Amino acid sequence: MNILREFRRVKKRSLPARILLISIFSVILIINTYAWFNSNQPVNMSGLEANITPWDVRYYVDDKEVLDETVTFTIDELYPGMPNREDIVRIYNMSTTSTSINYEVTSVKVFGQEVLDQLKENNIMQTDGNTVHIFADDTEYPFDIGYTYDRARLDGEYVDDETTPNAGATFKFQASWEYQGEGTEDENLARDILDTKFGQGAYEYYQNEENDPSKAIEITVKITSSMIHPSEDT
Repeated sequence: MNILREFRRVKKRSLPARILLISIFSVILIINTYAWFNSNQPVNMSGLEANITPWDVRYYVDDKEVLDETVTFTIDELYPGMPNREDIVRIYNMSTTSTSINYEVTSVKVFGQEVLDQLKENNIMQTDGNTVHIFADDTEYPFDIGYTYDRARLDGEYVDDETTPNAGATFKFQASWEYQGEGTEDENLARDILDTKFGQGAYEYYQNEENDPSKAIEITVKITSSMIHPSEDT
């Protein structure tokens, strides 16, 4: 458990829950604080010895810290020739303990319909190194939406990008819908048909007052961090 992240999340809970959680976290934080100043000394509690390692990772979207591990990206303006879209999540290691980062798509909704399982079954969502193409088949979907990240491991305590480049990671969510692709006449005709199909779907979605117009496309990515214990780092 990332104790410092949990502390920042406590204020969202009810008053009784906050009192209980703060009491528990306070005891743990005292132990961690002691370990911080005595990192080379074993801690003895009731005859048990343990070395406690400080650890904290922080996530920022548009320079604002987020306390949840899931980040949801929504696209409201969806049409051929739409402006290219890019959202950035920055992840910082705030202690000297190495951290492993995992990125996982947990939900993909198109016009309010969940399609993640369909994308996986039909091999439409594909991974290429550090890049994930959520709609990789341009014969099925006319838009290009996916994400890329620069690293899945953080080492050292973050100071800034130049001083400690390995202590921070950048996750980029990107979306675009080109109006006309370069191809043969038949390929362009097929693309026009696909554009029309999804363009009509977008129009119908926006016309329905029960739909949230800001969520024509809604994609949720879970970004989790886990401590790499020195004994595991070989």
